[in-house]
Amino acid sequence: MIKLFDHPLSGNCYKVRLLLNQLGAPYERVFVDIFKGAHQSLEHQDMNPNMKIPVLQDKDFTMWESNAILLYLGRKFAPNDLFPQDPEAFGRVAQWLLFGKTTIDPNLALARYYMRFLTPEERDENEILKLHEQGYKALTVLDDHLSQNEFLRGAYSIADIGCYPYVALSPEGGFDLTPYSSVLSWCERIKSTPGYIGMED
Repeated sequence: MIKLFDHPLSGNCYKVRLLLNQLGAPYERVFVDIFKGAHQSLEHQDMNPNMKIPVLQDKDFTMWESNAILLYLGRKFAPNDLFPQDPEAFGRVAQWLLFGKTTIDPNLALARYYMRFLTPEERDENEILKLHEQGYKALTVLDDHLSQNEFLRGAYSIADIGCYPYVALSPEGGFDLTPYSSVLSWCERIKSTPGYIGMED
């Protein structure tokens, strides 16, 4: 059985759980207490030298990096509606997964980390301002695209699953999503997809 080493508060772990649930794939969750440094243990480093979560084990195959895991699972359980086989459709999926990792997560996820998990004394307010500035640019790109598309590649896919968590969690990082009506509608559409689970489910 697939094992997922994760933490319930991690948006990157959540996206993998969401995909597994929507694929109907059985898996075992293994709790990694990142707040006690379990991800830095020698045992965890053997699985992921980058000392992060999630880590996925599928029999004797182990991999890390959440969006790469989405691609692996999409391909493993193909054919399915979330992982397109058409080259152009797959290209769109890859484009948005990379946008998620290069533009959404570095700003929205990091701002959430500062605001939710650090004390006011530990925060770098100038850094938070920069994260908000860049994060709002990312939200504008999303909102413009979603004003003309139901989902990121047109149909619901792992591209949406990859980008959704830290957008939905962005208010915890001090972002106001009110002006981004298309993003908000997109989030609601994702919640209505078959097999959807919330972060705490």
